[in-house]
Amino acid sequence: MSTLRKRWIRLVVSLAAVVVVAAGCTSSGKTSASAGGSGGESHLDKILKSKKLRVGMTLKFKPQMYRDANNQPAGYDVELLKQMAKDLGVQLVIDDQDFEGLIPGLLADKFDLISVGLVNTPERAKTMWFSKPYVPYKQVVVVNDKAGVTSIDQLNAKGRKITALVGSTAAEQAKRAFPNAQLQELEQQPALLEVASGRAAGVVLEEYLARQFVKENPGKVHVLNPDKPFSLEYGCYALPKGDLVWQEWVNNWVDYWQAKGLLDALYKQIIDTPTT
Repeated sequence: MSTLRKRWIRLVVSLAAVVVVAAGCTSSGKTSASAGGSGGESHLDKILKSKKLRVGMTLKFKPQMYRDANNQPAGYDVELLKQMAKDLGVQLVIDDQDFEGLIPGLLADKFDLISVGLVNTPERAKTMWFSKPYVPYKQVVVVNDKAGVTSIDQLNAKGRKITALVGSTAAEQAKRAFPNAQLQELEQQPALLEVASGRAAGVVLEEYLARQFVKENPGKVHVLNPDKPFSLEYGCYALPKGDLVWQEWVNNWVDYWQAKGLLDALYKQIIDTPTT
């Protein structure tokens, strides 16, 4: 085969490869299935078409997310989502679910994202993607005043009952900190009630929830380790796995409003100085 013919064949092969790569995007800018959601269409495209941003939440974590006196969604996360929906030019639709139902709901495409401050863990990352962090957490333990507990070591004993939110990083922290104690994983309010009633010695939870819990139960409970939290973690938005376009948009949104100071301002206003 002549040198000229060989060069011609290589040129044809190269042009064919360019055509294949270009086919990954349509003329309207939509991504292919490898970069979008189910069916090859990004959730961003779906949101803009439907004019709705569907968000899975658990409105039981005052002041981060809860229902106000008028039974309307309120809190830090809700205010951020209102801004996100405004920037998208769509309606915010909040689906209030038990914590355990959030991840299955995202996997079933009931939500465009989960906004409950999920920490990006290796286990969770097997089934979903995460945005950049938007909220910090410190894990502490609140104990019943009558439990006679004055140190962390006293909680790590056989017969001691500890509670934590089911499926949460607080529950994982409880397992690490108190391997000898009996851990009971419950929804958030039942987990708190066990400690307030004295049926459990302590509960592991985020510092902002601990402050609210103590405030609502004066003389009954207190934070055991206010100056030495177990860990500092960061909550993220949980997103459908594989949707690069939607993930990139949400990450850009977090970056933009972080730089503008909105996240810090709302955190200080709502979480650092929560209303009763």
